[in-house]
Amino acid sequence: MFTFGWSGANLMYHLITELKEAGLMAKGDEYVKYMAEQFVAYIETPREERKQTRTSAKARREPWLTRWFGWGPMSIILWWRGLVSRQR
Repeated sequence: MFTFGWSGANLMYHLITELKEAGLMAKGDEYVKYMAEQFVAYIETPREERKQTRTSAKARREPWLTRWFGWGPMSIILWWRGLVSRQR
């Protein structure tokens, strides 16, 4: 079904025409167009750039404890570490 020898616009055109022929674009044609554009943009970006984007997104993410439970457990941990460091 898919051939990667095409450029971005050509690939999107062929993808949409094949989906139309298969009868899959009756209701969600806008959604399929959006997904095809996202797919083409992903394929056309170099692998190194995608990897760099992924690692920078992971670095910006807050710690899992904060994401899951908020600042309450984090404040307890900071308070506990303060108590332990004062006892030394």
